[in-house]
Amino acid sequence: MQPSEVSGIQYLVPSNPSPYSPHFSMNQSNKPALDSNQFLNPLYNFYIPPQIHDISPHSSCISSNSTSDEADEQQLSLIIERKQRRMISNRESARRSRMRKQRHLDELWAQVVWLRNENHQLIDKLNHVSESHDRVLQENTQLKEEASELRQMLFGVRLGHPNSTSVNLDDVALEHGLS
Repeated sequence: MQPSEVSGIQYLVPSNPSPYSPHFSMNQSNKPALDSNQFLNPLYNFYIPPQIHDISPHSSCISSNSTSDEADEQQLSLIIERKQRRMISNRESARRSRMRKQRHLDELWAQVVWLRNENHQLIDKLNHVSESHDRVLQENTQLKEEASELRQMLFGVRLGHPNSTSVNLDDVALEHGLS
């Protein structure tokens, strides 16, 4: 409420102007004393409503208060509406974030599956190449042995080795699979 809006103030005046409770009183030594009549008299605690005094330079006190109340209600309503919109916006943002996270997780899983498949294919190729390499090494070793035997036979033929006359080079070639 703005000072310019004050047109009148209502206030309550208690029937007992003492700052103490109606059950207490001040004795002559200015010390509070408890009134014992409250326990003996059943009507002592009967409530008497305070008197209402109206100070009103203008008679529009009630309308000013209602206008102020309406403005306060509108402001409160606006604040509540903003909170609700912010809450809805935050929920939407969180939902979008969860969707992005799920999409990213799905992409990562797809990548894992693709990489595992690629890894298996590379392992298969490596095994195939390794087997081929082993076969080639065995074949190479066998060919080196045959070449060594052939050199020895050839060297024996050239030296006039006694067995060289009985050894036919065509038979040796057939024996080693060379024809």
